[in-house]
Amino acid sequence: MNNEMYDDTPHPQRVWSGYNNAGIAAVAIGCVLNHCQSLTLAKALLITPIIMHAETTKFLASQRTRSRQIASLVAIRPDFVLNFDQRYHASLVHSVNGIQLLHQLKLAAFDSTITSVIRFNCPPEFGRRAESVDKASSEIANLLQASEEELYLNLRIQL
Repeated sequence: MNNEMYDDTPHPQRVWSGYNNAGIAAVAIGCVLNHCQSLTLAKALLITPIIMHAETTKFLASQRTRSRQIASLVAIRPDFVLNFDQRYHASLVHSVNGIQLLHQLKLAAFDSTITSVIRFNCPPEFGRRAESVDKASSEIANLLQASEEELYLNLRIQL
């Protein structure tokens, strides 16, 4: 299924969303919640665009990756944020649907924050991508410790 995403250019850009969907968004948000217990909506919306970039996920899932602040990660790997704004806007629907899915399954509660109710289980049956996301989730949780302002500024998100 193709989705049209409009940007400042007069021509629509086609984005395949079959690989990035509410299911993988729910897995990613659930796995990150295992490490931080609660997230603001602004921070939770950053998880899906992080995992949409395979190289970022691979880097964060690596055993050799040291925990970093967002500014440090952007400084050493600027390629991770080159199109982050585009990924952010393309993933908003999937992120919100993933949060709703976690809420409907009673794995997370949502009021002013998204809070883990039950530890999210990511079994091998979810596949290799989910396994990689699960491995990266502790580093993603670490990155999200920064303030929302710092995160959105360093990730160059235009609101």
